[in-house]
Amino acid sequence: MSRRNQKEARRKKRRAIQDARWLPESILDGLSEDIELAAVLEHLDQRITERGWVFEEEAADDESALWSFPPSAVKIPDDDVVPVTSIVMTVDDGGEIAHVVFVGTEDDYQFDIDELFEHLDVIEGYRLGEPLPAFD
Repeated sequence: MSRRNQKEARRKKRRAIQDARWLPESILDGLSEDIELAAVLEHLDQRITERGWVFEEEAADDESALWSFPPSAVKIPDDDVVPVTSIVMTVDDGGEIAHVVFVGTEDDYQFDIDELFEHLDVIEGYRLGEPLPAFD
């Protein structure tokens, strides 16, 4: 094989490898969004599990992640209210909004991540039967 043919063969091989790894821009954008969301969730998980929150694997799916705060748990016969204070993050919110539902309620309080951590002591301190916290 001549030098020129060898060079051309190597070039074709490189192009074939590059083409095999190439992804359309729309897929790359989606992957980068997924990576950003995963990083937000991982950071949130690390910070709140240190404080006693538990990630609920069986409640998690491709659309949402849920953490509960076991010290707030109570037995409640009503299925319409949650038995434990919970934080839910959804894909629809892009990891920017934390949904907090207090034990014994079904109300959805929404915080951005910074606000969540500003109010986390109050959220963790709430127990069923107390007046619901007011957030400004």
